[in-house]
Amino acid sequence: MAQERPNRLVEWVALIRKNAPIFREQARDWMSEVREEPRLLWEASAIRYAIYGVGAILAIWSVTFLIGMLTPPPPLGAKSEATTADYHVICSDPACGYHFVVQREFGFRGFPIQCPKCNKQAGVSARRCNSATCMGRWIAPIEVNGLMTCPVCGATMK
Repeated sequence: MAQERPNRLVEWVALIRKNAPIFREQARDWMSEVREEPRLLWEASAIRYAIYGVGAILAIWSVTFLIGMLTPPPPLGAKSEATTADYHVICSDPACGYHFVVQREFGFRGFPIQCPKCNKQAGVSARRCNSATCMGRWIAPIEVNGLMTCPVCGATMK
């Protein structure tokens, strides 16, 4: 018959209960020594590192607060920060190839979208091809051997 796995939590609780009186006695002795010689408090590494940590947190908070106080407010006529962007889209249907712009939230990845000209779900994210052949034409890049490539001239996108 297989033996049950020991419950580690129960073992830790039992160990703490067993050593609690010893710990209380040692803590009482240590506190009486600290009252006689306060320098012993700083020599305890746990207390010293806790004070270092609290000091570091307070220093970071203070610097952040000062930077916030010294940052000038935006101009009076300033608009709120943008949450959307314009995306150039081109219809990937060879018979259509319509280029249009949509406004969506930042990080939009919901392609393909519906083309307003042919009403097909063929609108893909467009990129400019800056090769000598295309000279900045908006294209729907295709993947060839793991590289994004222009379907018109065959140039690879960066």
